[in-house]
Parts: sequence; structure tokens; C-alpha cells
Amino acid sequence: MKSTSLLFLFIFLMAGNLLAGTKDDKKKIEPTGPFSGGVVYSLPRTGIRIFVEATQEKFFHGPYYEYALKYLGIKNAPSADGENWTITGIKLETYGEPDPAEMHKAVGAVAAMLSLSEEGVLEGINSDEKGGKNKIAASDFTNSITIPKLVWSDLSMHSFLTEKDSSRRSGERFKTFEEKAAEASHDILKLRKRKAYVLAAKSDKLLPDGKAYQVMVDELDKTIDDYTALFIGKSYKEKHNYIFEVVPDGKGAKGLVAFRFSPTAGVLPENNVSGKPIMLDLEPNTDLTRNASQASAPGEGSSAGIYYRIPGFAIVRLLNGSDVLAQSRLPIAQLGVVTPLPAALLNGDYKISFHPVTGAIQRIGN
Repeated sequence: MKSTSLLFLFIFLMAGNLLAGTKDDKKKIEPTGPFSGGVVYSLPRTGIRIFVEATQEKFFHGPYYEYALKYLGIKNAPSADGENWTITGIKLETYGEPDPAEMHKAVGAVAAMLSLSEEGVLEGINSDEKGGKNKIAASDFTNSITIPKLVWSDLSMHSFLTEKDSSRRSGERFKTFEEKAAEASHDILKLRKRKAYVLAAKSDKLLPDGKAYQVMVDELDKTIDDYTALFIGKSYKEKHNYIFEVVPDGKGAKGLVAFRFSPTAGVLPENNVSGKPIMLDLEPNTDLTRNASQASAPGEGSSAGIYYRIPGFAIVRLLNGSDVLAQSRLPIAQLGVVTPLPAALLNGDYKISFHPVTGAIQRIGN
């Protein structure tokens, strides 16, 4: 009897725990009340990304430069090594980043509907659209160029030693540089004559498809160029690519240093004063900004703290002194107007997306 009483007591306690657990679970899954906090977000500002392509050329003077005029009739053959850089390509594009001067706080129910980028920039309201990630700008200033260890691998096709002369007691001797230059020039003239015969098709029977003809001409050209370089020098070229980012202020600032350039040292960062500054110049469209300010009339704003941008436009020029390297007409967020979003669009019935670079309204839908 006692055992039976204990068993009923145990079942009663277990049933109570189960009921309590069910009540607790019900409490956990009860819906929460409306969102009443705030979300801090940023509007984007527009930066200008500059892509620069520069060609580096290293020149090595020929060992026979002194005899270029005497044996080949070439005037002013270079007598020293050198390095030269030229800018061979420029491209401009815009990108967006958080504007520290335009940080805002959304409050009320609309705060729960915001879509932000990974940088905290407002991308949308009641929208699932996600903008792409910003490119990472990186430049390599090592300026490496591939040059063979031995620039002048062969000074001529002849021996460096004179033949033995039985009339002299002395044996072989090394030829002078002028003797080697004379031999090289003689070989160049012979090769040019040989090429003339090949072009006239008088010396060899050519294949019907012309391949043998082309091979002979190409090989002769290469050999002639190699030996002519002994007098006029040779150069090695390589292209390098750089990326620079400049963020204008809201006044359309002129005279922003984008990067620096030196014909002998190449493309340099902004803080390297050994190069000439390459300036970024902006000419804003003031009429567009003024009209946008007038159009965003007061009293139509939202009390929930949601703002967007009406971007401005500017003619952007990249200048090397007075020379224009590149020019484009670009939308710039910070040259425009910041205005509140109408409250009628924030009731949850509309999906709104914003441009990630300019902050302008990109799309409004249901």
C-alpha cells in the first residue's frame, strides 16, 4: 500500500513538471511586440578610382656605339644607358564608401526593414537586394622588369682572337674593339644583301606555301637587328598597372593630388615628392545641385530618420600640368543634396533600393 502511494506521488510530480515545461515553451514562442529601437546607418559618398598603365623601358647602349657612324653611317648613336617611363593608359570609375559626415539613425518600425551593406551603408528598405563588394585597390611599386643576366651575349660571329701569323714571332692576340666592330658591320651588310636576294627569290627554291620564304626573312631580320643593336643599343619594355583612389569633398575641390609621376622613376604614390603631381580637377554642375535643392521641398520629409541623396555631377579631369590625361562626366554623391524620404513610402507596402555609389533612389516597387 505504501509502495502504491509513492508511485502515485511520483507520477503526479512528473505531470506537474511536464505542464510547467509546456507553459514555459509557450512563453518562449510568444510573438514579441513591435520593434521600437533605432538603427544607425550611413549614406554613401563617391570616390574616384584611377587605373593607370605605365610602360617602363630600360635602355642599354651598344658596345660599338663609337663606330656606328664610321661603319654603318648611323649618327648620334646613344652612348649611355638609361630608363624611361611613359603613361600609356588611364581609366576612371566611381565607387562608394560610408560618408562620415552623413550618419543617421532610423527609429520606429521602419528601422527593422533596413538593408545595410557590410560597411553600414543604406542599401534598401523592405528589400532583399544586396549590392556587390567594393574592389580592393592595391598598387605594386617594386617596378620589376625582366632583363637577361647577359645583355650582350655575342659581340659577333667571329673569334675574338686573330689568326696566327707565321711572319711574326708572337702568336694569337685579342682583337681590338674597333676590329670587332668592323667585323660586325661587315656581317650586317652581308646579311642585308642576303635578305635582298631572298626577297628577290633568286637564291633558293621556295616552298609553294611560302613558309620557307617567311622563315628565312624572319631569321634574317632577327640576326640583322641583333647585330645592329651592337651599335645603336637595345631596350627592354614592360607594362605596370596601378590603382589610386581619391575622395573629393562636397565642394568640388580642385587641385587634388591623385599620384605622382617621374619619367625616370615611373608612377609614384602621392607622398613621394620626387615625382611631378598628377592632379584631379572637378568642375561641378552647380545648376543641377541648385535645382535639386529647390525640388526637395521641406515638409515632405519623414520623421523616422530615413534620408537619401540626390547626387550631383561633375566634369572630372586628370591633369599632368596643362595636359589632360583623362576626362569624364561622373555622378558624385557629395556634390548633391541630402533629403528625407517621404513618410508615405515607409508603411511597409513599398520596396525601395538605393544606388550603392551615389545613394540615389534606384527603384521603388510594391
